[in-house]
Amino acid sequence: MSNFSTGENESVRVFNEKEARRIAAEIASYMRPERSLYIMVSSWWGAGQRWARNRASLTSDQREISIIVGRGRAGRVERGRFYLNATTNQLDSVSLKGIAQHIELYAKRSDNKMPPDMIVDVPRSDVKGANVWSDETFNRSVVENATAVEELTRLSENDQLMSSGYLETTGSGSLEYIRDNWGRVESQWGLVTQAVCSATVRHPKGTASGWAGKTSFDMNRVDVSEVAKIAFEKCKKSLDPVRIEPGRYQVILEPQATAGLIDVLISGLARRIPEEMGRGAMFLGIDNAIRRFRTKLGLKIVDERISVFHDPADPIVGSHFAPLHGRRDFIKNGVLTGLFNDYQHNLNEISEGLPLYRSSSYTLNGGNTTFSDMISSTKRGLIVSRFTQIQVIDPDSVLSGGLTRDGLWLVENGAITKAVRNFRWTESPLFALNNVEQIGIEEQVFDPVSSRNPFANDSFALSLNNVVVPPLKINDFSFTSTIDAI
Repeated sequence: MSNFSTGENESVRVFNEKEARRIAAEIASYMRPERSLYIMVSSWWGAGQRWARNRASLTSDQREISIIVGRGRAGRVERGRFYLNATTNQLDSVSLKGIAQHIELYAKRSDNKMPPDMIVDVPRSDVKGANVWSDETFNRSVVENATAVEELTRLSENDQLMSSGYLETTGSGSLEYIRDNWGRVESQWGLVTQAVCSATVRHPKGTASGWAGKTSFDMNRVDVSEVAKIAFEKCKKSLDPVRIEPGRYQVILEPQATAGLIDVLISGLARRIPEEMGRGAMFLGIDNAIRRFRTKLGLKIVDERISVFHDPADPIVGSHFAPLHGRRDFIKNGVLTGLFNDYQHNLNEISEGLPLYRSSSYTLNGGNTTFSDMISSTKRGLIVSRFTQIQVIDPDSVLSGGLTRDGLWLVENGAITKAVRNFRWTESPLFALNNVEQIGIEEQVFDPVSSRNPFANDSFALSLNNVVVPPLKINDFSFTSTIDAI
């Protein structure tokens, strides 16, 4: 691939493996061999296009380099959170030697100050990560992105609608280099690409809105025309919504809405609570002081048809780095079977020596009902396009609240009859997942998170979860009030 760096041409997009290993080895040569060492060498490229009100607002083609050097002790290295680390983006020998000397100086000053229970072994696995690299995505040019966006905005203008959104393609190469203080070295090279398209279409009068998004490591799976078509259709179908009374309704959640609801539960299995609440405490997690999900391990918590798992070898939700373990089930046939654990705590007592990466990528499955069958079997209910502004109200029950957005339709006697005004809702995903009537066929959804790509400075470079979920038909979903927003 001509766009990979050889170390001689700074206009290239991403390091090749040889260049990344050379940089890591040079840094390691400047550091004391009897100490454990962690180095990550990463390079990132991104081409993006933003537009608003049918006009391009940003075009970007950028590259970024990140080198992280960390020190552990006693032959153990924490993954993800290091006792002492520093970062640079300078590749000359003087800078590489300087960051090594900086780490060595502060490591010497900080010896024997790390609490023993903050040091954990890092077991490795022979499981191979998924291939999440696409030449089509990596070779995508700024001109190609701009041409696709121009076509989309032209269609919007022809229909006298207003569109906004972004299209982005990225690629990165990363090398993990770990050396223990006996001189044993492990290293791992990974490549990943990501293509993202999000489009919102609104009526100029502010009476209708439609949204669609696609993401994949492979640009061939992100059809910009299809994204535009879905957004246009939803906007037109949601024109001039009527107001109906809030209350408990049977709902048909499109996959995007399912992801919004389930993310609250999944992220709760991975997020640490503030340190002042006690070392080892984890939100919805594993500390005795919390007394929530730890006491429910091995118990049925949702409908027995539902399973939630992460398979790092899956090409859709997997990882380009080999995981510590293979597939892990968090909910299996409705039973809570696993939690995300944190490396900065001694987890051997909690998880039988099997700590797990904290990841928000997952698959939820359990059914094969078609979306049209869900509609035809509904006497009276609501189709929800997606949720927004979701917040946890009560962590104990995972009670959450948010708004519907970009399309809410009333179903009567098996047919869509009208668009309705958006609602504010208050519901627990645990309650909802125990009131599931039908489960559809899972598909990948657009699921951005708040943090940016760690190797990019541009504001539009988003980080994404890889999420695969089905549409769900749920009984007694609570809508508490109507809202004027579209």
